[in-house]
Amino acid sequence: MIRGSGLKGLTSLEKKTTIDGINLIRPLIDFEKKNLEFISNHIFNFFIKDPSNENIDFKRIKIRKIINKFKASGLEKDKLFLTIKNLKISNRTIKFYTEQNKIENSFLDKKNKKLILNKSFFKQPYEVVFRSFSDSLKIIGGKYFYPRGKKIDFILQLIEKDALKKETLAGCIVKKVNQTVIITKEY
Repeated sequence: MIRGSGLKGLTSLEKKTTIDGINLIRPLIDFEKKNLEFISNHIFNFFIKDPSNENIDFKRIKIRKIINKFKASGLEKDKLFLTIKNLKISNRTIKFYTEQNKIENSFLDKKNKKLILNKSFFKQPYEVVFRSFSDSLKIIGGKYFYPRGKKIDFILQLIEKDALKKETLAGCIVKKVNQTVIITKEY
């Protein structure tokens, strides 16, 4: 949240997640810290206290302190998890419509190595367009990470204002040709 995360980022900390075909499993996520300490002490006969967990120079520590203040003010863990669960349901819905948008409103020209987005691609709800466009850039550019949100927003605004001519982003060239937007790899 501190970095301006969207719904996708807020719901990313699941027990089991698949990213680019790789399964990430966090088997200890449901255990409380005191139980993990107990297990460590009784099974391995030691527990290491990480001094960085007290260093407020790290954002994660600042966030933990804020969460503790919320807890002291009455924030219940169950309510927070219910909120996250509801956000995850919304995220799955947006994922579905994002995939539909890419299937129905884009064409991958494998021979010429370009992705053609029709004008309906950009007529969807903003989050669907944002994710669809971001996915497209990641695929064509061959990058591991998604491009920064601000840069995607900038290009989407140009497209919306019919002011896009040619821009580069995430190892891609994005240009408007008639009623379509064409994404090619930047060499």
